[in-house]
Amino acid sequence: MKKLPVTEQTNPRTTGLDTLSPRQLTRAFNAEDFNAARAVKSAGKEIAAVLVQAAKTYATGHKIIFIGAGTSGRLGILEAVECVPTFGTKPSQIIGLIAGGKKAVFRSQEGAEDNAKQGAQEIARHAHPADYVIGLAASGNTPYVQGALKQARKIGAHTALISCNAQADTTHAQTHIFLPTGPEALTGSTRMKAGTATKMTLNAITTGAMVLCGKTYGNLMIDVQPTNQKLISRAVRLICTVAHTDEKTAHRLLTDSGKNVKTAIVMHRKKCTRTQAQKRLQKSGGRLAEALK
Repeated sequence: MKKLPVTEQTNPRTTGLDTLSPRQLTRAFNAEDFNAARAVKSAGKEIAAVLVQAAKTYATGHKIIFIGAGTSGRLGILEAVECVPTFGTKPSQIIGLIAGGKKAVFRSQEGAEDNAKQGAQEIARHAHPADYVIGLAASGNTPYVQGALKQARKIGAHTALISCNAQADTTHAQTHIFLPTGPEALTGSTRMKAGTATKMTLNAITTGAMVLCGKTYGNLMIDVQPTNQKLISRAVRLICTVAHTDEKTAHRLLTDSGKNVKTAIVMHRKKCTRTQAQKRLQKSGGRLAEALK
């Protein structure tokens, strides 16, 4: 019999799961969750390499594409969607694709992950040379993801694979981020530790890449898109903090800048017009610190 990937093996620490009390269950799950953070730490070198390539891809106007099946695919979509309000990215520049299409986000599409041809077709439809295709698969061997990575290399795109299996198929991945989370508390349920470690890794990749691209000022979310009341309030607080002004003035600056936090800050700090502030930011490549010099 073919050896199972470690993500599908039985965890010896939780074989008596169905005999535990509620409090014992939470302790058991939490004890296993610590392995997710350790796994991410162990892959720091590879994660750094991927975030650097992601930054280069984004800075040159190319696409970052996360592609996976099931939990992995949903995590990729979540990461891509959250980049828009957090960093002001274009929805078309960081995208997530999932086996089975949009309906698979809300309901499992059985068998979709076994379709390597569909993975290849998705990449043929969405990717171009110099884009970055990042495959997400706990086992690392999901046919849909492997088909996507193979097609990505065929067209000249950059590739990476995030998996929790040392024996993952890395034939078509230029970088392999291996997250050694081990067997799940509930055998084979990779929405648990594997999913947590994958989400942590995606957080590091996108946030790190956006930092390198000048999308932050210190640790401030300076490119936030004020699309709802909570984010408008956050934008106002950012302007108050960085422009050293009061809330009333910050509200006015936000309006006068076209709801762009960086433009508002430059307008106030450099005593210039909206157009002049935009030119400063354009010259600095969007880096607020340079625009304020």
